[in-house]
Amino acid sequence: MKITLNGMELSRRAEGSQTVGDVLTEVQAEIKRGGKIVTGVSLDSIPLPTGWKRRETLSSPVSNVQTLELSVDDPYRLLNQLLSDTEQMVLTLSKRSTELAGKFRIGDEVVANNDLAQYLDDLKQSLTGLDLLSRSSDVLPHPSRGNVMEAANQLLPTLDRIYKAQATSDYIAVADELEYELPLNLTACRNVLVQMKSLSPTTERR
Repeated sequence: MKITLNGMELSRRAEGSQTVGDVLTEVQAEIKRGGKIVTGVSLDSIPLPTGWKRRETLSSPVSNVQTLELSVDDPYRLLNQLLSDTEQMVLTLSKRSTELAGKFRIGDEVVANNDLAQYLDDLKQSLTGLDLLSRSSDVLPHPSRGNVMEAANQLLPTLDRIYKAQATSDYIAVADELEYELPLNLTACRNVLVQMKSLSPTTERR
């Protein structure tokens, strides 16, 4: 079985009685020692499956696979990309919040409720990004992890009030939360992200 890293074939080959999982574990450990992380795994150009299929695939002998293809990257580059993407999403959500509040105020309830559902889905994605950042403890500058968690938690009471107001059709209350409270929460999140970007290393530590 051949092994490639970011499309480049390694001189070593996996042969004998080893399983695909054995080889993958060894190579991942070497990559980690080199300060990189694995971002993708494919077998003969097919991404490694999940669940029971993953276990079955990893237990296969290496003779069943022609090429183990790994994608690797610098964790600090990934961190900075995640920071930038999350910051941009938070900024966009803050602008959309005020526009959405206006739709509720003019009584365009059907459109406003549909837009709110999409908005909240997008906001959940932003919170997922913040959660990923909060768990990047090995690359986040201290005390950024706690700051991220605090900023994300500040959003929760506001979201709870929005859901409750929407459930009772109190659209004035929904509009007030969207126009006044939520932008403040999002600004706090963005401030933390900007601070993290200024502190985060741009390259891998040696």
